[in-house]
Amino acid sequence: MAERGVSVESMPRRRWGRESNPLLIKELRGRMRGARAFVVLTVYLLLLSCFTSIIYYAYTSSATSGGGPDMADLGQIIFVAVVIIEIFMVTFITPAFTAGAISGERERQTYELLRTTLLSAPKLVFGKLYAALTYMLLLILAAVPLESVAFVLGGVVIEELAIALVILLVTALLFAVIGLLFSAFLRSTLAATVLAYIVALLLTIGLPVLMLISIGIVDTMMYNIDPTRWMWKALLMYVIFLLLSLSPISAAVATEVFLRDDNVIFLYWYDTGSTHRIPILSPWITHSLIYLGVALVLLLIIILRVRRQET
Repeated sequence: MAERGVSVESMPRRRWGRESNPLLIKELRGRMRGARAFVVLTVYLLLLSCFTSIIYYAYTSSATSGGGPDMADLGQIIFVAVVIIEIFMVTFITPAFTAGAISGERERQTYELLRTTLLSAPKLVFGKLYAALTYMLLLILAAVPLESVAFVLGGVVIEELAIALVILLVTALLFAVIGLLFSAFLRSTLAATVLAYIVALLLTIGLPVLMLISIGIVDTMMYNIDPTRWMWKALLMYVIFLLLSLSPISAAVATEVFLRDDNVIFLYWYDTGSTHRIPILSPWITHSLIYLGVALVLLLIIILRVRRQET
């Protein structure tokens, strides 16, 4: 049965189109319209490709005199370098996408007009968030072929590629939510951007630096603990691995070390003494759980903030 040329099969699609988030569609069109988005993507991939080529030629030229390069080691070096660069890319780009999402509407004096529409607070928040994450997902997935070069060289297994992708995605999610949080509570986009960058840089760079500084203190504490009091040693190790998991860089490096040295993907067993062993989740799992949990809590706070501003 059809009326005015509209088929029955097209009705679900039309109904879905009416019920979809119009703000998300507007944000995606605005973000992808023009040459800016594609220029950023092209420049990003060119820089990443040049950096990978420099590593490849530097390693092969230095290893030629020593009997030939080890392709497995070369693949591992390329993989780690690309992942770390992507983590920094997520750290420096993601907060900028969401820090002005709500405060920018206030500065343009369009926020009150936006709130008078039938758009609910969750749809407003998720529309802004999804639009930013969609472009970040495009940047992350665009670099997967470069990571796969390491897989072809034989230095990386498929599990490492999957773990790196998970770390990048959950990190992008939390940093986007942090930018959106400051944008919801502050009226100035500049202030929201600065605070979002401070938090992102502290999580990405500050925590690893703090861990490096505290290595000597931790070694001294571990040496002075009585072997019979293994519970204190276990507690200290849990705290250390928790701090390692808070930063995407330290979580990725620690996960790579566990995978290379002990072939551990999910659970690592640490000896606290001659008779006791404690289970420790791989840092990428702890990192993902913490970041997802914090992101959900912050999203709830943002929705409540936007909803309160309606009254």
